[in-house]
Amino acid sequence: MTATTSRLRLRPFSESDFAWLHLITANPTVTRYTSWGPNTPADTRAFLDEASRSGRGPDEFTWAVTLPDGTGIGSAGLEVIGRENRRASFGYMLDPGYWRQGYATEVAEQLVAFAQTLGMHRVEATCHPDNAASARVLEKAGLTLEGRLRDHLHVRGAWRDSLLYAVVLRN
Repeated sequence: MTATTSRLRLRPFSESDFAWLHLITANPTVTRYTSWGPNTPADTRAFLDEASRSGRGPDEFTWAVTLPDGTGIGSAGLEVIGRENRRASFGYMLDPGYWRQGYATEVAEQLVAFAQTLGMHRVEATCHPDNAASARVLEKAGLTLEGRLRDHLHVRGAWRDSLLYAVVLRN
Protein backbone atom coordinates (compact mmCIF):
# COMPACT_ATOMS: atom_id res chain seq x y z
CA MET A 1 0.00 0.00 0.00
CA THR A 2 1.02 3.54 -0.70
CA ALA A 3 -1.14 6.32 0.71
CA THR A 4 -0.90 10.00 -0.03
CA THR A 5 -2.36 13.00 1.76
CA SER A 6 -1.85 16.61 0.72
CA ARG A 7 1.27 16.73 2.92
CA LEU A 8 2.48 13.15 3.33
CA ARG A 9 3.20 9.89 1.58
CA LEU A 10 3.25 6.46 3.25
CA ARG A 11 5.21 3.99 1.11
CA PRO A 12 7.18 0.78 1.53
CA PHE A 13 10.72 1.18 2.88
CA SER A 14 13.72 0.78 0.60
CA GLU A 15 17.45 0.34 1.26
CA SER A 16 18.03 4.00 0.41
CA ASP A 17 16.03 5.00 3.51
CA PHE A 18 18.69 3.82 5.98
CA ALA A 19 20.55 7.13 6.51
CA TRP A 20 17.57 9.33 7.34
CA LEU A 21 15.79 6.54 9.24
CA HIS A 22 18.80 5.90 11.47
CA LEU A 23 19.07 9.59 12.37
CA ILE A 24 15.52 9.35 13.74
CA THR A 25 15.72 5.94 15.43
CA ALA A 26 19.02 6.76 17.14
CA ASN A 27 17.62 9.97 18.63
CA PRO A 28 16.96 9.62 22.40
CA THR A 29 14.23 12.27 22.19
CA VAL A 30 12.33 10.11 19.70
CA THR A 31 12.76 6.89 21.69
CA ARG A 32 12.11 8.38 25.13
CA TYR A 33 8.64 6.80 25.33
CA THR A 34 9.19 3.75 23.11
CA SER A 35 9.92 0.16 24.07
CA TRP A 36 12.98 0.18 21.76
CA GLY A 37 16.02 2.35 21.05
CA PRO A 38 17.89 4.49 20.82
CA ASN A 39 18.98 2.34 17.90
CA THR A 40 22.48 1.34 16.93
CA PRO A 41 23.14 1.16 13.17
CA ALA A 42 22.66 -2.64 13.46
CA ASP A 43 19.27 -2.14 15.15
CA THR A 44 18.10 0.19 12.39
CA ARG A 45 19.40 -2.21 9.73
CA ALA A 46 17.50 -5.09 11.36
CA PHE A 47 14.31 -2.98 11.45
CA LEU A 48 14.72 -2.00 7.81
CA ASP A 49 15.38 -5.62 6.77
CA GLU A 50 12.31 -6.82 8.68
CA ALA A 51 10.14 -4.03 7.26
CA SER A 52 11.26 -4.93 3.75
CA ARG A 53 10.67 -8.65 4.31
CA SER A 54 7.42 -8.86 6.26
CA GLY A 55 6.09 -5.32 6.37
CA ARG A 56 4.07 -5.55 3.16
CA GLY A 57 1.17 -7.64 4.43
CA PRO A 58 -1.04 -9.51 4.67
CA ASP A 59 -1.00 -9.08 8.46
CA GLU A 60 1.94 -6.70 9.07
CA PHE A 61 2.45 -3.44 7.25
CA THR A 62 5.33 -1.03 7.74
CA TRP A 63 5.79 2.21 5.82
CA ALA A 64 8.23 5.04 5.44
CA VAL A 65 6.55 8.38 6.07
CA THR A 66 7.82 11.03 3.67
CA LEU A 67 6.99 14.50 2.50
CA PRO A 68 5.81 14.79 -1.13
CA ASP A 69 9.38 15.64 -2.20
CA GLY A 70 10.62 12.31 -0.78
CA THR A 71 12.16 13.65 2.45
CA GLY A 72 11.88 10.89 5.05
CA ILE A 73 10.34 12.01 8.33
CA GLY A 74 9.30 8.80 10.08
CA SER A 75 7.69 5.40 9.99
CA ALA A 76 4.27 3.89 10.56
CA GLY A 77 3.06 0.37 11.07
CA LEU A 78 -0.19 -1.54 11.31
CA GLU A 79 -0.59 -5.13 12.44
CA VAL A 80 -3.69 -7.29 12.12
CA ILE A 81 -3.81 -8.91 15.56
CA GLY A 82 -6.95 -10.96 15.07
CA ARG A 83 -8.53 -11.64 11.67
CA GLU A 84 -11.36 -13.60 13.26
CA ASN A 85 -12.20 -10.66 15.51
CA ARG A 86 -11.21 -8.06 12.89
CA ARG A 87 -8.73 -6.27 15.19
CA ALA A 88 -5.64 -4.27 14.30
CA SER A 89 -3.11 -2.16 16.16
CA PHE A 90 -0.84 0.60 14.93
CA GLY A 91 2.11 2.76 15.83
CA TYR A 92 4.14 5.59 14.36
CA MET A 93 7.21 7.72 15.00
CA LEU A 94 8.33 10.99 13.49
CA ASP A 95 11.44 13.12 13.39
CA PRO A 96 11.14 15.80 16.13
CA GLY A 97 11.56 18.51 13.50
CA TYR A 98 8.06 17.58 12.31
CA TRP A 99 6.33 17.35 15.69
CA ARG A 100 3.44 19.68 16.59
CA GLN A 101 2.50 20.29 12.95
CA GLY A 102 -0.34 17.78 12.56
CA TYR A 103 1.73 15.19 10.69
CA ALA A 104 1.33 12.49 13.34
CA THR A 105 -2.43 12.96 13.34
CA GLU A 106 -2.48 12.60 9.53
CA VAL A 107 -0.48 9.39 9.83
CA ALA A 108 -2.79 7.98 12.52
CA GLU A 109 -5.87 8.87 10.46
CA GLN A 110 -4.37 7.12 7.42
CA LEU A 111 -3.66 4.01 9.47
CA VAL A 112 -7.22 3.87 10.78
CA ALA A 113 -8.57 4.36 7.25
CA PHE A 114 -6.30 1.59 5.94
CA ALA A 115 -7.47 -0.76 8.71
CA GLN A 116 -11.02 -0.09 7.60
CA THR A 117 -10.16 -1.08 4.01
CA LEU A 118 -8.89 -4.38 5.44
CA GLY A 119 -12.31 -4.94 7.02
CA MET A 120 -11.13 -4.33 10.58
CA HIS A 121 -13.79 -3.60 13.19
CA ARG A 122 -11.53 -2.42 16.03
CA VAL A 123 -8.26 -0.50 15.78
CA GLU A 124 -6.01 0.00 18.82
CA ALA A 125 -2.89 1.93 19.77
CA THR A 126 -1.01 2.36 23.01
CA CYS A 127 1.21 5.09 24.33
CA HIS A 128 3.34 5.79 27.39
CA PRO A 129 1.27 7.42 30.14
CA ASP A 130 3.60 10.46 30.17
CA ASN A 131 3.41 10.97 26.41
CA ALA A 132 0.66 13.60 26.36
CA ALA A 133 1.43 14.59 22.76
CA SER A 134 0.86 11.05 21.48
CA ALA A 135 -2.32 10.75 23.53
CA ARG A 136 -3.61 13.95 21.87
CA VAL A 137 -2.73 12.57 18.43
CA LEU A 138 -4.69 9.39 19.08
CA GLU A 139 -7.70 11.35 20.32
CA LYS A 140 -7.60 13.68 17.31
CA ALA A 141 -7.50 10.61 15.05
CA GLY A 142 -10.77 9.41 16.59
CA LEU A 143 -9.54 6.91 19.18
CA THR A 144 -10.90 6.88 22.73
CA LEU A 145 -8.96 6.20 25.91
CA GLU A 146 -10.12 2.82 27.19
CA GLY A 147 -7.82 2.40 30.14
CA ARG A 148 -4.40 1.84 31.59
CA LEU A 149 -2.58 -1.44 30.99
CA ARG A 150 -0.58 -1.99 34.18
CA ASP A 151 2.93 -3.43 33.81
CA HIS A 152 2.22 -3.78 30.10
CA LEU A 153 5.82 -3.71 28.83
CA HIS A 154 9.23 -4.55 30.26
CA VAL A 155 11.40 -1.69 28.98
CA ARG A 156 15.05 -1.01 29.77
CA GLY A 157 14.94 -3.22 32.85
CA ALA A 158 11.67 -1.98 34.37
CA TRP A 159 7.95 -2.62 33.99
CA ARG A 160 5.99 0.14 32.36
CA ASP A 161 2.30 0.93 32.04
CA SER A 162 0.64 1.89 28.75
CA LEU A 163 -2.53 3.76 27.92
CA LEU A 164 -4.86 1.86 25.59
CA TYR A 165 -6.75 3.80 22.93
CA ALA A 166 -9.16 2.32 20.39
CA VAL A 167 -11.78 3.10 17.79
CA VAL A 168 -14.60 0.83 16.72
CA LEU A 169 -15.27 1.10 13.00
CA ARG A 170 -18.73 0.64 11.55
CA ASN A 171 -18.16 -1.83 8.74
